[in-house]
Amino acid sequence: MIEGAEKIVAYIVNKLGIKDGETTADGLFTLKTVECLGACGYAPMLQAGEKFHEHLTEAKVDEIIAACRNKQ
Repeated sequence: MIEGAEKIVAYIVNKLGIKDGETTADGLFTLKTVECLGACGYAPMLQAGEKFHEHLTEAKVDEIIAACRNKQ
């Protein structure tokens, strides 16, 4: 939860309209925050399924969400 993670989490909450622990109405996204994924040098980061996404920006989050939606 360092290196800008709070900003990215807030962006995801706003973008998806869900809070920590909630799932989107379409069931595609669930937001679960954790204190550590063991990659401080790559923060902020998120895990989607088995894939890790590092050095996140709002633009990268948009790309990840769009890619997940396209894989439905």
